[in-house]
Amino acid sequence: MAKYFTSEEFACKHCGIEPGIDVRLQHILDAMREAVGGPLYLSSVYRCPEHNAAVGGVPNSYHVQGMAADILVPDGLTVNALAEIAEQCGADGIGRYYSQGFVHVDTRGYTARWEE
Repeated sequence: MAKYFTSEEFACKHCGIEPGIDVRLQHILDAMREAVGGPLYLSSVYRCPEHNAAVGGVPNSYHVQGMAADILVPDGLTVNALAEIAEQCGADGIGRYYSQGFVHVDTRGYTARWEE
């Protein structure tokens, strides 16, 4: 289990299921938390297929596979700063969501970057 995060933080916000989160993702999140030097709020990690569809996620979302997390930008940082930390900590996929104030990170196995 992750050092700084609980299974409740990883669970689906819709049904509470947490079927198992990718170990590499857990290590990345812990490394990011250490780099930030304070708490990180995970707005979405695992999503059951029903919840994923309800929030407009793509059917093959890495959230449904337990391989992604959306992290709200903590006070004192910017989306870009948090994305840079994600990069340094080894995330494969990094999405910058400026208007919503969060960064998506995942462990897809290849590099992907995008902005919204």
